Amino acid sequence: MIPFQDRRTSAFPIALLLAALAIWVLPDLTILVGYSVLLAYALQPIVRGVECLHDHKGRHLPRGAAAAIVMLTLVVLAVYVIIHAAPRVGAEIGRFAADAPTTFNRAVDAIDHYSATHGLSSFLDPWLDRARDNTSAMLQRFGGMIAAWAGRQFANLGELLGLLLVPVLAYYLLADSPAVLASALALLPRRSREELVSMRGAVDRALRSYVRGQSIVCVVMGTCTGLALAIFNHPVALLLGIVAGIVEVMPILGYVVAVVTIGLAGFSVGLKQALIGVATYTVVNWAVGALVTPRLMGRLLQLHPFIVTVSVLAGARLLGPPGALLALPAVAVLQAVISARAQARGEEDPIPEA
Repeated sequence: MIPFQDRRTSAFPIALLLAALAIWVLPDLTILVGYSVLLAYALQPIVRGVECLHDHKGRHLPRGAAAAIVMLTLVVLAVYVIIHAAPRVGAEIGRFAADAPTTFNRAVDAIDHYSATHGLSSFLDPWLDRARDNTSAMLQRFGGMIAAWAGRQFANLGELLGLLLVPVLAYYLLADSPAVLASALALLPRRSREELVSMRGAVDRALRSYVRGQSIVCVVMGTCTGLALAIFNHPVALLLGIVAGIVEVMPILGYVVAVVTIGLAGFSVGLKQALIGVATYTVVNWAVGALVTPRLMGRLLQLHPFIVTVSVLAGARLLGPPGALLALPAVAVLQAVISARAQARGEEDPIPEA
């Protein structure tokens, strides 16, 4: 006969099994829920600040009203940015596409001149002649590769319209998280609920630490990118720094978005400026990603930088760019919950000191 305490603690492995099953069977839904949870945790301090405001009778705003104000403001700002930025980005992309053949031929001529002055003509001339003859086909192939890659990324995100549900789900979590938790726990056997409720504190601490760490990383990335681009007199360096900081929350995909944005801004001056901007951001991105992110997130989440890096790579392999974003908070939550359960049982930590 299994003691009652042992039967009760079986809720944790069952929860892990259900989570793994959800990732395997419903990856799109898992991504949406994960995004919603992270967005809710990121906006939670703002909602609390709004909640402290008083109405004309001196009463605090209800939690639901504060959450609605914050979420609606965020959505309006996002729509405003999209409406005003999309036409400009589209125009820059169109201009870039129209000038691409000329720009490409200029680059080939520059390489040809360099090879002639450095005695490399015999080696490079056949490749350069072939590039000149196939300029149009090469550009079309390159554009097709980019379009196919972008299509795969959006396919990994699930249906694009599904992303519109993220603010709605985040609003429910912000406005009435106790009721959401109670409703979810009502689907489970009663003896399993106590243990899952006891995990809430560990989960909350882990997610708060992740959001705080990710916010610092975004600020560091945006500041370093803006300053570096300003040093090279890149157009709208401050704005591009803000963009780089915001998209840093999206591993892999965020890098591509920043590179394209910086490249298009530099291309308004010339090809050289575009290449300098892209190279500068690439160096800054590598430095922050290799030296700052693993150590900072590892310290806040109590994870070794090796585990941080491997977790991000594993998440990207499993679910693409969304998986890279969700992997680190998932591993942090898992570690926090396991540690909390061990402490609750009074178990000794078997991990040796480093």
